[in-house]
Amino acid sequence: NNAPHSLIRSYAYDYKIIFSFYQCFMYTIHSLIPQKEMRFMEQVFKYVDRMSAQYIEELARLCSMRSVKGDENGLGNARRMIKEKLDGMGFSPEEYGKADEASIVFGRRTVDKKKLVLFYNHYDIVPEGNENAWIAPPFTLTERGERLYARGVSDNKGALMARLQAIEAILTVKGSIPAGVAFLFDGDEETGSITLSRMVEEEAETVRKITDADLCLWENGRTLPDGSPEAAFGVRSTLTVTLKVKSSNGEEHGRMGAELPNAAWRLVWALATLKDINENILIDGFYDDVAHPTQADIDVLQNYPYDENGMLKRKEISEFLLGLSGLELKKKIFLQPSLNINGIESGEPWKGFRHIIPNEASARFSVILVPYQKADDILLKIRKHLEANGFADIEVNADAEGFPIRTPVDTPWRDVLSRAAANVYEKPLTPSITQLGSGPAYLLRTVRPELPIICSCGVAALDSGHHSARENVTIQNYINGIKFTIATLFEAGK
Repeated sequence: NNAPHSLIRSYAYDYKIIFSFYQCFMYTIHSLIPQKEMRFMEQVFKYVDRMSAQYIEELARLCSMRSVKGDENGLGNARRMIKEKLDGMGFSPEEYGKADEASIVFGRRTVDKKKLVLFYNHYDIVPEGNENAWIAPPFTLTERGERLYARGVSDNKGALMARLQAIEAILTVKGSIPAGVAFLFDGDEETGSITLSRMVEEEAETVRKITDADLCLWENGRTLPDGSPEAAFGVRSTLTVTLKVKSSNGEEHGRMGAELPNAAWRLVWALATLKDINENILIDGFYDDVAHPTQADIDVLQNYPYDENGMLKRKEISEFLLGLSGLELKKKIFLQPSLNINGIESGEPWKGFRHIIPNEASARFSVILVPYQKADDILLKIRKHLEANGFADIEVNADAEGFPIRTPVDTPWRDVLSRAAANVYEKPLTPSITQLGSGPAYLLRTVRPELPIICSCGVAALDSGHHSARENVTIQNYINGIKFTIATLFEAGK
């Protein structure tokens, strides 16, 4: 307090110099850290290139396991392989599920003061179908040209294994992971994620615990025809409805059509009340909860490279429904719900032509939902619609998949993925509003409403042929999927 003012000014001046030096020093240190991490990432990429043949052999082993519903041997073998992989990387794998369920496999490794990325995948697959339709045995990974063919190679064992191999490569080269990582492997996704659904209902706190993350990278990602990797910021939901009509106690000869009710006609009349010729769905309140697009959504749609000419050529049609094109077509595809008849059955036509009045008829239709519609609400509205239009006698059965989810397209995680993609691909990341397929992402959102969920860091392409006898991935997409996952974790750790 008694010091001369000149001395105080001197100390203050010295302090400013020291503080400025400290700021410069810390800036230099922080600028060097990303460079150091970048060098590590490049080393990991080179390691992946050297290990590519071994990685494909490991993928072949997983694809050899027939992990379909009811095949306990195939499911069990796939589950054990995944657990061994996790255990070898220090993830201390855990299993969740009852004895008669396809268990969920979970593992986590945290990094102090770093973000945690949760990867969701499933190890179950759809059955192989007609084996004669395959170019090679469906459970033998077969290389043809630049492609790998096998059941599950794209949906979903390819992305599952690529993500595991990405972590293994980082640990081998660097010795530690740059961000926290968790894996949640579903064992019955193809049949409705029954185990996870039950756990959300009965063990919600457990599911909330294992989904504690800053970001969830969902199931798969794909490369578009122009070579750019896609990031889809939503997962849709599907409501599947079956209508059944019984008009009398048995079939009759066609000559009695003037006096007896015809089940097929009644079904057709009921279906005709659901949608008009301009594709407007006529169910009261159907559009009430459809989200309005943000300007960021519109910007994404305008820049999304939808190949209209390619689609028209592949399907051998001259135009899309309602003659739509450009932005309006993309709005219809990505932002609007749809109702589609999947099949109609009556009169046992496989027996050949029969001059009859059918007494039974059934139809199956699917409703593709968008935010913020919910399957149970739409189903209730369908029932009320049929009753109000005089079809209360029609039996209605349904399989529902919760609700669609969205993550804002302008989330900061989009920048993380964009920077990561720039290290792997020649073309920049292409964001899209949502993946067009449905899935159980709503189960995670049920317990963690704010969890960002993005479909990216995968190995698929538009022509990967999910569920078909030509299911495939390209070797380049597989290796790039590993590298994209690696780069994303390095970016998440900054």
